[in-house]
Amino acid sequence: MIVDVAKKVIRLKVVYYGPSMSGKTTNLETFSALKGLKLMKIDTKGDRTLVFDFSTKTVEVGDMTASFALYTVPGQEIYKDIRLTVLKGVDGVVFVADAQEHRLSENIEFFNLLKKDLPKVGKRYKEVPMVIQYNKMDMPNALPFEMLEEEINKDRLPSVCASAIKGEGVLETFNLLEGLLLSKLERIIG
Repeated sequence: MIVDVAKKVIRLKVVYYGPSMSGKTTNLETFSALKGLKLMKIDTKGDRTLVFDFSTKTVEVGDMTASFALYTVPGQEIYKDIRLTVLKGVDGVVFVADAQEHRLSENIEFFNLLKKDLPKVGKRYKEVPMVIQYNKMDMPNALPFEMLEEEINKDRLPSVCASAIKGEGVLETFNLLEGLLLSKLERIIG
């Protein structure tokens, strides 16, 4: 979080984190389209996130403007260093889990990886506002919400069911995280 008192701007960084192909980019594409925001993407030839995707959103907080920079991280193992670079300075995380049954162990592995990555960038897992999004709930092989919660969300973080490609749960996910971040912000500047 960067506070520029002179410009009355608070800059917040939100990172969409999760396994490869879980829907992080689709979330940002849908969010940007629904909000009329511009999305910058750096992809490979196969439309896979290479470095990160990026968008911004602003909201008024009293006489200040909160500016949210939204990033995705690449999920592929070969880009783990880029993941850490994008995670630096993070203020809030949306963990995007692929709700399909065959992706369960990968989701758990990546959530545990997130817990290990945060300290590497100077953040404490318990202090970073976070929302878990169970994406692809519209797929025929999606696990039930209760099972996903039991297997992935051991810490009982706020969570949302979604189908990012259909636009379902995308705004709800961000709004939930935005609320957590603004509450934290109000405690700090209030």
